[in-house]
Amino acid sequence: MKLKRRTKAPKDDGDHFTDAYKRLAYQLFGQRMERKKRDLLIEKLKKANVGMTPGQYLSVLIMNGLLAAALSSLLAVILFAVVLALVDWWLFALILVGISVSIALVSLPITVSNSISARRSKVDRELPFSLSELSILASTGLSPIDVFRRMAARCKDEAMAAEFKKVIYKADMEGKDLITALGETARETPSDVLRETFWDLANMIHQGGSLDDYLRIKADEVMSLKRNIQEEFISKLTGISDIYVSLVLIGVLFIGIAAFLINALGSSFGGLDANTLLMLLTYLLLPVVIAAFSLVVMSSYSKTE
Repeated sequence: MKLKRRTKAPKDDGDHFTDAYKRLAYQLFGQRMERKKRDLLIEKLKKANVGMTPGQYLSVLIMNGLLAAALSSLLAVILFAVVLALVDWWLFALILVGISVSIALVSLPITVSNSISARRSKVDRELPFSLSELSILASTGLSPIDVFRRMAARCKDEAMAAEFKKVIYKADMEGKDLITALGETARETPSDVLRETFWDLANMIHQGGSLDDYLRIKADEVMSLKRNIQEEFISKLTGISDIYVSLVLIGVLFIGIAAFLINALGSSFGGLDANTLLMLLTYLLLPVVIAAFSLVVMSSYSKTE
């Protein structure tokens, strides 16, 4: 019976473009950024599991800002100076460039934060059940390292299995003791609850104690905490939706009515006629406001989930 050779799936064009973009940014700015030690940024990137060094991260951030400034400047000149032929076109161009650069500089940190939030959400979702299973394995008399090996070998609960695999990798491949491996993995995990659990397990293994009893109690605490977090997020989301309805929708409606009144009276507002005002509202103001509220919702989700 012949075994089929496993082949790696080829990268798509998007991955090749992203890799080339990162390499170019690093060649331009990255080497200078690597000179300073940034422990907090290293820890954040490990939690996000993005596979970037601080120099790569900062060089891509600078590259995004410069590229956004160049493209938005060109677009602003074409839109406001050529197409709309506004008198104070440079003022609107500055506003558009400022908004574009701000979004470009904020998008990468938000992406990293969302990656951390997504990993934290998966770990926290699986954590109560993993702690219960860990408690059952601990009650069978297995040694702590064997318990963690069993948890790392599971196919279900992939997020938690990945955290246990890190512990086993540090212990078996890097030759560290279990207590040190737990402590280092705790610093790299995005979940605050799992970090506290790993530290407690390391202390209990060092000082001695009943892992079974601790894990059962911890599983109940985590499940209760999960319910409270969900209720808090729903409450914040309700407040954000109220602000969106009261400010954005009513504000857009007010500007639209004002534009029709300006058209009816045959006047202008700051050199803008009704058609220009509606075009700016449709193609500039409304997309920016919706994007800003989307960022607020994602930020609230990353903090509460």
